[in-house]
Parts: sequence; structure tokens; C-alpha cells
Amino acid sequence: MEMTSFLLIFFFFLLIYSFFFLFNPTNSKSGFKHYPIFGTLPEFLLNRHRFLDWSTQVLSQCPTNTAVFSRPGKVNGVITANPANVEHMLKTNFENYPKGTRFISILEDFLGRGIFNSDGETWRAQRKTASYEFNTRSLRNFVMETAAIELHTRFVPVLERAAALNKVVDLQDLLERYSFDNICKVAFNFDPGCLAGDGTSGSEFMKAFEEAATLSSGRFMYVLPGL
Repeated sequence: MEMTSFLLIFFFFLLIYSFFFLFNPTNSKSGFKHYPIFGTLPEFLLNRHRFLDWSTQVLSQCPTNTAVFSRPGKVNGVITANPANVEHMLKTNFENYPKGTRFISILEDFLGRGIFNSDGETWRAQRKTASYEFNTRSLRNFVMETAAIELHTRFVPVLERAAALNKVVDLQDLLERYSFDNICKVAFNFDPGCLAGDGTSGSEFMKAFEEAATLSSGRFMYVLPGL
């Protein structure tokens, strides 16, 4: 009898706690809704399939376009759409914001330990090496030569053929292929030819790259880290 009374009291207080605290977010006029224990997890689960749209909507309602984001498993951070903050992190104080072990481990099988996925001395060494190639003059030459050649010999002819055949084209797809060709040329000295011929050449490599990027970025959408 005593055990039954104890259980009833326990579940009664648990119910009250759940109603007033667990399922009620902290009062905030802007930013992500934070729940006790679970942080932003409940809202995250409802919106992770549309994370970009959701986070954009939340940040647009914040005075500084910046909000704190937290989930169980010590996944805490700050999401910002403020240009001044982005410049502060990526330019003026870049070394104060390392990617960290979680970021590097999640993307390691896709990006390895290259310049886009490294910190500290490893990053500095690769940046120094890349600086010899990606200086102001070489970038200017790239814009004037490589991009121009791709534009006049591939991009425009695709549009001309489509116009001659009165064919509808997916302009976003063409621009993505144009960008992918140029990036591969300047970064890897490799021409995938995504806009060559009928505009479908090199699509296997491009699709594989996009799929790898999608799967890798999807790891940040896991409910709990490491799952």
C-alpha cells in the first residue's frame, strides 16, 4: 500500500513537471525555443527536414540575426546570419574559431584533412601552400580566361541549342554545372565537362559529389551526436 501511494505521488509530480517545464519552452520573443533538459531538440525534430528555412525564419526575427542553438549531448552553438559576425569569424578573427574535432571527424571521410577540414598548424601549412597558387593575379587570370572560355564555348552554346529547338532548360542546373566545371578546373586542374556536348557529360561525377556532400552534411542533422 505504501509503495502504491509512493508511486502515485511520484507520477503525479512527474506529470506536473512535464506539463509546466518539460513541454513548455522558455519564454523568449526571438530565437530558438529552449526546453528544459532537451534544449532545442523538440523544435529541431519537427523542422530538421527544412532546417535552412526554419533557421532562416528564426534568425530573421532576432534583432541581431543571431541565436543560440543547443541539443542533448553537449551540442551547443550559435547560428548567425549577421554579415558583421560572419566577417568577424571568417576573416578578422578566423584563428579564434577552429572547426573542432566533431566537425572534422564528421567530414573527414569526404574532405580528408585538407585545407577545408583542418585546424592549427595543419591548416596554416596548407594555406601557405595554396597562397602560391591562389594569389590576386592567378585569380584574375582565372576569371578572365577559364570562366570566360567555359561561358563562350559551353554555357552559351547550350542556351543557343535550346533556343533553336524551342526547348525548356533548367537554368539553375546549367549554372550549377557551369560553376562545378570552373571550380574543378581552378582547384584540381581537372575538367569534368559537365557542360560539354549535350550538357550531360560529367554528370556522374557531379552527382556523386553532390550525394557525398548531402550525406556528409546530413550527419549534422542526427538526433544525437555519433548516431
